Amino acid sequence: MRLAFESLGEEGNPLAVLMHGVTASSRTWWRVGPWFAENGWRVVAVDLRGHGSSPRIRGGEGIEDLAKDVHDTAAEVLEPGERMDVLLGHSLGALAALKFCELHGDRVRRVVLEDPPGPESTDFEEVARGVKTDAARAQQDPDALTREWIAENPSWVEEDAANGVLGLRNCDAGPAAELIRGGLRYDLVALTKAVEAPTLLVLGSEEHDSALIGTERALVANALRRGTPEAFDAGHGIHRDDFEGYVRLLGDWLGGPAHRDPG
Repeated sequence: MRLAFESLGEEGNPLAVLMHGVTASSRTWWRVGPWFAENGWRVVAVDLRGHGSSPRIRGGEGIEDLAKDVHDTAAEVLEPGERMDVLLGHSLGALAALKFCELHGDRVRRVVLEDPPGPESTDFEEVARGVKTDAARAQQDPDALTREWIAENPSWVEEDAANGVLGLRNCDAGPAAELIRGGLRYDLVALTKAVEAPTLLVLGSEEHDSALIGTERALVANALRRGTPEAFDAGHGIHRDDFEGYVRLLGDWLGGPAHRDPG
């Protein structure tokens, strides 16, 4: 399935693919995407299936379907045999990135995982209920929900909250909730251990509602084969909670775009 996406940066530059979390859209990267473009990457920020302007959820999907969608979309941008330089995913997008690496690891140079939800750390039934409740509120009174999120997240700028509410309004809330309930069956430690590319694991703090906590957090960090775990004093969405620190870490870890060449 070809996904809708926002493209930034110059044609011919190494490719960075950005994947959002559940109920969000490519607009969540409204500052991160331009940062990549300004620093020498071409950016493709996708709307995952059932989100933003992408085709809708059909029912019965799992993480593998999301990863295949990203593969099909990136294949239209990459030259034959070329690898994407950076594959970055937040939350559900991080799970899709891990599955992508399991299926197509030879197409990725470097991976950034932002607060992937642990299957033991996360109450998926509660998340699914929250998706449906928040989506209904976003339809009924988007301005009130935007104001509430700004009040609850003082480190966000208004556009972060507005983009989050817009994502809720444009997503398949009911099918997305069912995907969370039934389609998220995975072994996060095994998926992490299977990634051969250099990997940056960016985590929020356990005190601020990171989706990866306790023993599971340590197991995933220790499963990195060629990886670096970094924790922020932030919540689940580090790129919104501490944008400056987030891109500073990306710049230090990535160093810059890799040379564009196949294989």
